[in-house]
Amino acid sequence: MMRLYSLLPVFLQHLLITIKNNHSYYQKYRALPWLNSLSSIYKKLQPTDWINDAHVLERINALLATAKQHVPYYQVHAADYPQLRSLTELQNLPVLTKATLRTNSSLFISDLSTSRNSYSFKTSGSTGSPLQGVVSLDDLHHRFMTVLSSLKMNGIDYSKRVGRFLGAEVADTSTVYRVDFINRHYLFSIYSLSEESIIKYYNAITSNSLEILEGYPSTIYALVQHLKAQNLQINCVQHVITTAEKLLDYQKDAIMHYFGCSVMDYYGSSEGSAYLFTHEGVYHNANTVGYVEIVDEQYLPVAPGTMGRMLITSFTSSFMPLIRYDIGDYSIQLPSETSSPFDLQFSELFGRSESVFITEEGVHFTRFSLCLKYLPSILLESQLQLVQRSKQVKVVCVLPNGVSLSTLDFKLFEQKFQSMLGSGYQFTYESVLQFEKRGRGKLSAVQIMT
Repeated sequence: MMRLYSLLPVFLQHLLITIKNNHSYYQKYRALPWLNSLSSIYKKLQPTDWINDAHVLERINALLATAKQHVPYYQVHAADYPQLRSLTELQNLPVLTKATLRTNSSLFISDLSTSRNSYSFKTSGSTGSPLQGVVSLDDLHHRFMTVLSSLKMNGIDYSKRVGRFLGAEVADTSTVYRVDFINRHYLFSIYSLSEESIIKYYNAITSNSLEILEGYPSTIYALVQHLKAQNLQINCVQHVITTAEKLLDYQKDAIMHYFGCSVMDYYGSSEGSAYLFTHEGVYHNANTVGYVEIVDEQYLPVAPGTMGRMLITSFTSSFMPLIRYDIGDYSIQLPSETSSPFDLQFSELFGRSESVFITEEGVHFTRFSLCLKYLPSILLESQLQLVQRSKQVKVVCVLPNGVSLSTLDFKLFEQKFQSMLGSGYQFTYESVLQFEKRGRGKLSAVQIMT
């Protein structure tokens, strides 16, 4: 399909993007051009209706009942999933691992799912084989109305002009975006972003007065670095939204400083598991989408302030129920400032367990942003490459044309790295013209190999 798309004239590509994008917005927001526009939906939206309430226990019990009635896996294991009298009893239920879900994926599909009321999804497979499943269209609508509500909480009107940087080749180097003519939302392909093409991105953003930019943290950070390297300044952007990767502190600081605005980061998944978003400096869980537990490696609860695994019980995956699902990510829950057990807040999301580096001495380390911010600021893109339990450290980077660096330029980075992880590390550096990005265009700031 993408091959046929790439052969069409640009105008027809714009037209197809407009049709596809509006179909997507109808599924997500029930938006219809001119009849029920995204703008009118946003104006009528009351965030308190979609984000948090005190009915978590009722939702969990409703999910348990539906799963045992309509889903083969839970029918077979019904005895393990009794109704709960309190939230604390949730920890008595089995943990659902990715291996179990992947091996038995067909058994997790509800008999309520049809081709008319659901759509199929496939995860990116960033931690192994991709997962496949289905999502109810009603659940999809609820999830994205919650996303829209969180944007409104942060003062972001998504019906304004948006530039979305996609991990899909929707555009090319000659015209680096395609546009939804109706919503005036611009879709950029991140694969074309380079020093040679940056002026085209700059012209597209400024000439179309884009107010909101949305994309992977690594993509928006690379955009900023390329713009700064060419002394290009953008004043029209008022909001930046990041997702799908861990937003590192140095990336956030660079983006905020360049655009002069805050960055809203949010966390979700293709499985429809949970939705967390930043507001006033912390991550908030939307408990109408999912309930989150933080546990240790034995799946026992940890105290607030302690890093642990995220277990998610999802309320927007009713056609593929996820109950105490170990999604593979880590976080730190903040102590509750209220007496409510439902308004969960988190200080940081650490990403996948594969992002944990184990030193030769057996120390587990995750906070690479504290080291990476000491890399030379002139780098356009970079990746720290490590091998578990090894002293070999490699930094691969993209430099502006005509610029070269010596190992002395990385001295502060080396000192900070060794002050946090110990001495004896051997550092090497490699400059490349461009990164070969993996599926969907993501570029992890840290790559850890076994």
